[in-house]
Amino acid sequence: MDTYAPRTPLGRRRAEDDLAKHGGDVYALARKLHKDVADFIDFSSNTHVFAARVTENLVSGTRYPYEHYPDTDAVLLREAIAAHENCSPANILPGNGSSELIWLALTALSPRKILFIGPMFSEYVRAAMLLGIEYDIVTPPDSQEFVCGPKELRAIWDSNADLAVLCTPNNPGAVTYPNIQELFEVLRIPRVLVDTTYREFLYGWPEYDANAHTAYARYARTGVSVFSMNSFTKFFACPGLRLGYLAGDATALARMAKRRPPWMLSTFAQVMGIRFLENLAPYREALSPMRRQGEETAMRLRLCGCFDPERVFLGPSFITAGLAHNAPASVAREKLLHRGVIVRDCDSIPGMPPGYLRMQIRLPADTRVLLDILAWHGERGW
Repeated sequence: MDTYAPRTPLGRRRAEDDLAKHGGDVYALARKLHKDVADFIDFSSNTHVFAARVTENLVSGTRYPYEHYPDTDAVLLREAIAAHENCSPANILPGNGSSELIWLALTALSPRKILFIGPMFSEYVRAAMLLGIEYDIVTPPDSQEFVCGPKELRAIWDSNADLAVLCTPNNPGAVTYPNIQELFEVLRIPRVLVDTTYREFLYGWPEYDANAHTAYARYARTGVSVFSMNSFTKFFACPGLRLGYLAGDATALARMAKRRPPWMLSTFAQVMGIRFLENLAPYREALSPMRRQGEETAMRLRLCGCFDPERVFLGPSFITAGLAHNAPASVAREKLLHRGVIVRDCDSIPGMPPGYLRMQIRLPADTRVLLDILAWHGERGW
């Protein structure tokens, strides 16, 4: 188990800079390379591109409500999300994307120490660092496909943290924990935050119901309070909309809500959230072609020569692959970037072993561009 405490100013600044390197920042990359955003194929954002046209039609068909201040309580949206999550609206807190809610949760819960079950979305760790919160990371090795085994379960049981954070399906580890109930059985930590951003991609599989907030509440030990984090960004292919929500204890969520500035969530985002949930069917129908494309792409990545075939992991809307021959992820990412393809270098993601790239499952035409470039490098190296 790796232990981290607040760093000296110089060390903290360097670490913060690394953790700030999110995927999907196509505008900054375009400025840096003096190109247009349209010049790139972005494999770094992990959205449900197979249903992007559904989102486009819903957005273009919705009038932008600009005349009034937004409903701070987002009553109608909370009711729609609560119906989807099978809970009371009091157990839902919508927000301006999961990033705002991560900071809000860590600030309001004010943990003394956090246990992260890695790999872990870097914004959680970055928030902990900037808030001066001590943290540990327990990460199963890639040889276990990032599934917690006896060693990791023991470390979780022994933890003295007062908040645990895990992500399932995991980003970028690509694992949906098959032993999620066992994982909760060893979590003696009084508060648990589960990031379920990719849960909707599991629809139609048993893992979908096993990773609902109501299921986590059943799995949790007596006295453990469970919160779930979700985002509309990935499944509904709307990263620019900024919409997410927390599910959990009504009293705790009410306290969090009082800490926010007013009008954090635009009226348009609230309206679109309701419309997305009313139109789940076409998004779910688009899962089948996406899954077929993911399986085919993963197979091609194992054969292209750039990656270790044993370290290519198929996730819900992305593939995470370890480079062969100890090739540096940063070098591979830059080479692809200068060919107009954006991928995620996972070296800055807490808990990830070095040398991994994460690539979105995209439509066949985009995927062929990526695979052709990788085939070239597979023969000639980076």
